Amino acid sequence: MDRPRLGLIGMGMIGALHGRVLSSLKDVTFVATSDSNPNLNSLADQWGVPFYPDYRQMLDREKLDGVVIAVPNKLHLPVAQECASRGLHILLEKPISDDLETAQAIIETTRMNSVQLLVAHHRRYNPGLERVKKAIRSKEIGDLIGVSILWALHKPGNYFQGSFSWRAKKGGGPIRINLIHEIDMLRYVCGEIESVYAEVSHIGRGFEVEDTLGITVRLEGDRIATIFFTDSAPSDIGYEANTGENEFFFRYPQNCYIFFGKEKTLKFPSMELLYYEDPVNGGWHDPIIRTGIKVPPENPYEKQIRHFGRVIQGLEEPRCSGEDAARTLRATLAIEESGRLRAPVLLQ
Repeated sequence: MDRPRLGLIGMGMIGALHGRVLSSLKDVTFVATSDSNPNLNSLADQWGVPFYPDYRQMLDREKLDGVVIAVPNKLHLPVAQECASRGLHILLEKPISDDLETAQAIIETTRMNSVQLLVAHHRRYNPGLERVKKAIRSKEIGDLIGVSILWALHKPGNYFQGSFSWRAKKGGGPIRINLIHEIDMLRYVCGEIESVYAEVSHIGRGFEVEDTLGITVRLEGDRIATIFFTDSAPSDIGYEANTGENEFFFRYPQNCYIFFGKEKTLKFPSMELLYYEDPVNGGWHDPIIRTGIKVPPENPYEKQIRHFGRVIQGLEEPRCSGEDAARTLRATLAIEESGRLRAPVLLQ
């Protein structure tokens, strides 16, 4: 196969980002785009591709090998079913779905139609996190002891207004929209999750949906991760703001993840290493040595689309399959359950 021919379904915030990436890459051919909002046809003009107000019209009229689906979660199943039935390979924006039942239905429809399903957990393509994973798996920092994650950013009022009012209701909060990224990162970089315990608060806005969480995660190998999460406080710490990989967010040079090993500690995204000169006898009475790991910058969204193209060509297996994404969803929903029960939830 020559360059895979791709269409885009959904042109909201993340869909528009995918569109910009598709229009800039030479590894794939961006054929057409679609969205139910006809006012977005100006974006298609910028990208130099035809615009369709109904994605089925696009599928009828254009010759495609695959599609990037970036529609609301509740539409993931029907859109995926339509595309799979036409033999189109699918890059589906995270989460795979709202619940495990429809997630399994998506997996089944792609399997029955013999098409590839890649779920867009894009942090798996961040070169810094790829390097962190290597450092952990090779024990470059010694045995991993635990992880600290901090995400504290303030969503403006209009984030919850108008057609986005669903975000203020159950299921529309930071657990499913934002926290799922951290859960997938933990699974991908550190290993499987055995249990979760969450305390959930509504103190930030008083909405029906949560806005603040404190979470303890037990990872395989007797390792612990802690997460503090809020979308209601002015702050400069959060993956999107700290990595700068999405221009929508103001950039702050901060660390949002810390990986603690027996021999060294590694901070992300600065990639700073902390350790003692004498790893055997060193301790809190000794100065910490600070060095860094150099990681060439790469755009995760571009890497993801290139990977999707190679998946379509049969050159690579999906980095995040439907089954893998469903395990991330299961762990994320377990956090909701734990917060509701105010008790730990076992996953294994």
